[in-house]
Amino acid sequence: MSYIVTKLLTTENSTDFFLIGSFSDMKQAAAAATDEYKEYNKQASFMNLEMINEWLSTRGEYSFRKDRHNRIQLDISIAEENQIIKKDHQKIFTCTSADEEFVKLSGALVSDGEKKAEI
Repeated sequence: MSYIVTKLLTTENSTDFFLIGSFSDMKQAAAAATDEYKEYNKQASFMNLEMINEWLSTRGEYSFRKDRHNRIQLDISIAEENQIIKKDHQKIFTCTSADEEFVKLSGALVSDGEKKAEI
């Protein structure tokens, strides 16, 4: 069994997909993904990195948004040799305008009429 680490990096100017590596152990894959996060967010504390590593080890995915334009999404996919990947693990990332919709929704829910959300 292999654990494949991928990264989706979104900035104001681009969206880039990276294949980080393939590992035989989930803990190694989580450590590699955590290193990618550490490189992205140099201000992350040791405790924060430990929490993210644990999250990646158990959930296999993590997403962090610095601000409205910059986001990192990490994923660990499970693949078995000479086997088609299970349907529920085939989709790695979803790129939609859902964030814009959430901002519009939260703006509409503000009762005092002040605009607090924007894209």
